[in-house]
Amino acid sequence: MRSLYRASVTAAVAMQDDAFAKALKAEAEDFGEDTVAKITSFEAIANFVIGCIGAGIVVFPKVMALNGWGLALTLIGVSAFVCFETGRLIIASCELAEMCSGARKGTITNYEDIASAAYGTAGKTVLAIVKNSYAIGALFVYTVLLVESFHSFGDKVVSEGVVRWLLVFPIILLLSMIVNLKQLAKVAPLGTAAVFAQCAAICIGCLVITVKGKVITPPQLETFLVIQIKPTWSFMIFDVFQIGSALSVFVFGFDGIVNLPSIRGQMSDPSELPNALRTGFFIVAGFCIVVMVCGYWGFGSIVTDNVIKGMGDFAEGFVCLFSVVASVGVTINLLISYPLIFFTVISFFESVAKGSLAVPLSKVNIAFRAVLALFMIVVGLLFESPKDVISLVSAVFGSCLSIFFPLALFYKLRAQAKSIGHNLDVVPTWRMAAHGGVALCGAIAMLFGFINELMNMMGEKKDKGGS
Repeated sequence: MRSLYRASVTAAVAMQDDAFAKALKAEAEDFGEDTVAKITSFEAIANFVIGCIGAGIVVFPKVMALNGWGLALTLIGVSAFVCFETGRLIIASCELAEMCSGARKGTITNYEDIASAAYGTAGKTVLAIVKNSYAIGALFVYTVLLVESFHSFGDKVVSEGVVRWLLVFPIILLLSMIVNLKQLAKVAPLGTAAVFAQCAAICIGCLVITVKGKVITPPQLETFLVIQIKPTWSFMIFDVFQIGSALSVFVFGFDGIVNLPSIRGQMSDPSELPNALRTGFFIVAGFCIVVMVCGYWGFGSIVTDNVIKGMGDFAEGFVCLFSVVASVGVTINLLISYPLIFFTVISFFESVAKGSLAVPLSKVNIAFRAVLALFMIVVGLLFESPKDVISLVSAVFGSCLSIFFPLALFYKLRAQAKSIGHNLDVVPTWRMAAHGGVALCGAIAMLFGFINELMNMMGEKKDKGGS
């Protein structure tokens, strides 16, 4: 249980090694310990799994509906292979960076250290900007999901705009002011429990709920018209833009690989990480597939972008319990995860800022935090659903962090290590070819995923303008 507690405390902040170390220290202090123990292989697995499985999983059933169950399962399998391979490259790059610098094993403790070893200060700066932009994108996702989650509890009473400005904005403004990870360490395990409760409720609820022949009023029709909607289930729907969007969403689901350098740097035996990664990937992929299949099986073609919202729309009788559990679970998870992610972002800004902006909770610092919170709310107005935000953020930043950067860093550091006299095993031809396929998947996710979401945004604006 202590291992799961440590993993819960550190999972959301593992993207930044100093925040990761602070979280471990806060956990140790909570147990009255002066020294911080290194994490074990089991804790590394738990950290990776908890870091990957989050609120974003609620959009996976919709991805399956847009691509068909056969194609969606293929795409999530491809995404898992791609991210597993790039995760291995990140671990190998840590070892190569230590080899090139003559440092001891485990010295490389963050993604930026690898970039610095390969491309110097410029590489470190570029990676830091992209990584923190991705974290800000994750905050956009959480903000949109928070609005949907709170609105689901009273959608018949208040409008989404009221929920956004009078409830969610004050909440994230308050959460943005947290400066002590010790405060969050005590509640982080609750967020982990909420994630698994949310996933279990989705799976059970969607299997129980049957919508075939159900009489509903579509939410887009502001009338008393009642019509019959019968869902369909498709094996494959081929659309290259939807394929790109699906790949970007699935890459978002495996983005825990970005945390691998920080996890490795805190392990008692870094050589155990590759095996831990393999186990973690099996667990994460299994979880994502089960939730996606259950959600699609329950609703078919009419599944909503956020499957929990659909559960609330179609649930009857005791089945409403699953909808409520899922909604409460995702809300708790978001409320706990948001300040943890925000902490890593604000820590980056404070580390590069000068003067009073770099001082936590100074007047200027508070104003900056408030502006960031307002920015999250305003940007959320541009998107109709969390799936659109996830796809766009992952297409632009996730594909770089999880696919292109690992490839570039690995081959650059190999060449660097060879140039200073290190003997390295030859990369097999088949693996180099596989890396070409990995890069191709990244290009499809980035290009077509980005274009697809731009087209969606333009289409939504036209619809609103014409209505």
